[in-house]
Amino acid sequence: MRLKEYLDDMKPDFHKLYGGKYGFESFQSEAHMDLTMDAAVKYIQKLAMSGKLKEIQNMATQGATAVQDSPYYQELLQAVVQNYYGLDWENQKKQHLAQDILVFMLDGLKHRFQAGGYSMDQKGVMDFLGIDMGILGKVGGMFGKFFG
Repeated sequence: MRLKEYLDDMKPDFHKLYGGKYGFESFQSEAHMDLTMDAAVKYIQKLAMSGKLKEIQNMATQGATAVQDSPYYQELLQAVVQNYYGLDWENQKKQHLAQDILVFMLDGLKHRFQAGGYSMDQKGVMDFLGIDMGILGKVGGMFGKFFG
């Protein structure tokens, strides 16, 4: 999945923009980006497996502002906050950190998507993210038989 590559490239910029706000050293910013990325990738895979390709498309192409009222964004935000289990901050501060990182990531993905010239349809988004639609359809169909 190319998503991880894109997000890895963004780590230094996140620290420049938000490291001071949270009192992070560079390695701490990277660690929290990794925790956020792990939760986000798992959540996106869950969406893909359940056939929610439109939701993935919106997150990858529209940026954070366009999707922040979506129930899927709210679920993603909570998944990220739960992934900060080792951080002994109050939940509200964890939520602010998760929001800042997700806004940064989603807006960065939107920029990369647009700069890459991908088509705005599901195929373009799946190509951008590096997800094989053929395999996704087969696996999604298999899960649908068991859980449908």
